[in-house]
Amino acid sequence: MNRFDNKIAVILGGGADGPRQDDGSLPMGNGRAISIRLANEGGRVAVVDRNIELAQETLLECGNNGIALQADLSIPAECKGLVASIEQQLGEIDIVVANAATSSSLSLIDQTIEDWENSMLVNVQGHWLVAQAALPKMLIRKSGAFVFVGSTAGALSSGRSLSYEASKAAQMAVMRHIAVRFASKGVRSNAVVLGVIDSAMVRREFGYSKASLDARDGVSPMGRQGRPDEVAGAAAFLASDDASYVNGHSLVVDGGVSAQWPSLRRQSNIETDEEKRK
Repeated sequence: MNRFDNKIAVILGGGADGPRQDDGSLPMGNGRAISIRLANEGGRVAVVDRNIELAQETLLECGNNGIALQADLSIPAECKGLVASIEQQLGEIDIVVANAATSSSLSLIDQTIEDWENSMLVNVQGHWLVAQAALPKMLIRKSGAFVFVGSTAGALSSGRSLSYEASKAAQMAVMRHIAVRFASKGVRSNAVVLGVIDSAMVRREFGYSKASLDARDGVSPMGRQGRPDEVAGAAAFLASDDASYVNGHSLVVDGGVSAQWPSLRRQSNIETDEEKRK
């Protein structure tokens, strides 16, 4: 498929900072996987990361079909200047993938103002500032798509990270605002809402020993974690014209976690039932 021929796509947080894949290949994050998917379908990508080397690694995997840029989304001036730089080098932007994220592990009792502010700056403010800068030309052309990379943490709490959960909930509010406010002008806005994905960030934050991987695999009814390339497939759909009448939607990519009745014994019970049927 070449759904993104002649399209310019910006991927915020397009690097991948964390352990390599089990086969020794490059670390694979959601932003990197989305960049590769869009480039493979003909898009020219602007890979943005606060670490330029990580962005360049991603661009190389995209066949160098685009540019790599360094930007820290916690700094408003860098957010505002980013769009102008991309337009100057590649042309007017068709797609923005809002994937940049910072994680946290502080509960309410330990939550600090500094951690809270950083989560909001990167996970929320940086994204709407880039959207604000990209929108004017989209509105003139009456064409544009935003894809926000959210988390089930924005709707379901683990009790682990207050600032991350709050920022992911706020991110969805930004997505919906764009969807409602600018739909009549030809601009769509949607989100992929992720459960447990075996991404570089998750490996970095939660470990990648066999015990850690097995524990995360057991969360989903499917018995495994999701993969970044599966996230990329969902994001590519929302960014493409195949989703031309999909707007303001949160596409949950969690293997069924949010659909299941919570039970510690659920998986073992299923396995026992299956054994009985044999």
